[in-house]
Amino acid sequence: MKQDIEVAPDDPSQLSPMNTREQALLVTYDFLKHMSTLAIVAVGGMLGLAQGIGAKLSGPILVSIALVAASAFFSLMFMAGVAATQIMQRVHKSSNGFALVTVLIVVMMFAAGVGAFLAGFQKALGH
Repeated sequence: MKQDIEVAPDDPSQLSPMNTREQALLVTYDFLKHMSTLAIVAVGGMLGLAQGIGAKLSGPILVSIALVAASAFFSLMFMAGVAATQIMQRVHKSSNGFALVTVLIVVMMFAAGVGAFLAGFQKALGH
């Protein structure tokens, strides 16, 4: 006959599934994913609102847009770091190099595209 044994931990936080490093990385990744999405939507909304009312993109408006865009950029960079950490900790390491290079290429392409857009945007503004 099998009997259940009740285990009482000394610290209730030991029961939390968030005590593992992997879970902490996943929660961090999810948070950064949501923040980058919100930031991208916010930048689009800020630019759309400014254009819709015909406002001149003054310094304070550009600074606020740049701050939100920077949060999206850094969220993406840290997401890449979390993904790279997860890739390098795989048990089956046969495809680690390819996956890590793929993450780095995606981040570099994104950064190049954003940089090209910002350069063109600044040129169009006449600065």
